[in-house]
Amino acid sequence: MRYAPACATAVNAAVGWGMSLYLLPDFLAIGGLFAIFVSLLRRTRQTRMRSWALGWALLLTHILAEFVAVNIHTASDAAYAVASITLLLASVAFIWAALEAPLQRWRFLARLAAVELPNVVFIVLLFSNAGTPAAYVTLSIAGALGSLLLVRAGARISDRKERWVFVLGILFAYSAQAALSAYGHPDYAFDWMLCWHYLAVATLFWRSARHVTPGTVFTTLSFVAWASVFPVAELLHVLAPSVHVESEVWNLPKYLVATGMILTLLEEQMTVAEEAAQHDDLTGLPNRRLFDRRLLQAFALADRSGGRMALLAIDLDRFKQINDRYGHPAGDEVLMTLARRLSERLRKGDTLAR
Repeated sequence: MRYAPACATAVNAAVGWGMSLYLLPDFLAIGGLFAIFVSLLRRTRQTRMRSWALGWALLLTHILAEFVAVNIHTASDAAYAVASITLLLASVAFIWAALEAPLQRWRFLARLAAVELPNVVFIVLLFSNAGTPAAYVTLSIAGALGSLLLVRAGARISDRKERWVFVLGILFAYSAQAALSAYGHPDYAFDWMLCWHYLAVATLFWRSARHVTPGTVFTTLSFVAWASVFPVAELLHVLAPSVHVESEVWNLPKYLVATGMILTLLEEQMTVAEEAAQHDDLTGLPNRRLFDRRLLQAFALADRSGGRMALLAIDLDRFKQINDRYGHPAGDEVLMTLARRLSERLRKGDTLAR
């Protein structure tokens, strides 16, 4: 059988029956990225970081399986199946990260795994040459039904219009997959399966971004580039079989994704540091530095518009007695409660600072 583009480069690069080490640089690079994400995970403990680390661990397994396929020809089909499955499951881990759902939510995680089970069986049948068009179509329908049930169960999609967009996207993805399978092209269907999974990652990553930043834009576009690798490689194979593209070109998008992830984390940490430098640790209100800046802005605005501005200073009577009698934790609670209640009464453009 003809292997899918994700694995075809490994087949083309194998030389005779000798040991091929061309995957070693890729393994070292992905291994280094995995080590970086594990190190960051120990520092941040973010739920999203856990899923990212899981995704890179699966990609590391993907490369190991390709290495086995290249060097142990008797296990080639099984190893390529494992490589393809781990590549698919890596996208699922990245989807899980974009949903920002904790890994402890085992019920939802089990549902997500069940949704991907038909796709895993699809890959096993494909690489074992045991599938039929009817079997592939049935598995595609099962995957679509499972995905629709997952969307109905929640999947953190609260907006009704957005939920319908996801439903239509799922129907389109699996309909194309089933159609390609029905017309006797399960290998094309497999390429499309990987493509739409990574497009889903790009969509959900963009959707989950709190702010539009260079990091989120770069990472989203990198996921789109990663998704396009599979159909583009297949089209080149069909339309221009004499054109040879080095494996480094196909691998580039995943390194761009890793760069974008790290850039996104750096942007978030810079935002957190900036917020911490301008806000009171206890109440979260603007501190003196931010208050002074906004006060100057208010003076300038009033001067330009010929309007007025008001400054109100609030002092808490007998606050020291609360600290002395009930302790500092009680005093802190008073300050936080007061800050929360006053913040609820602010108009747009007002500033409450401590």
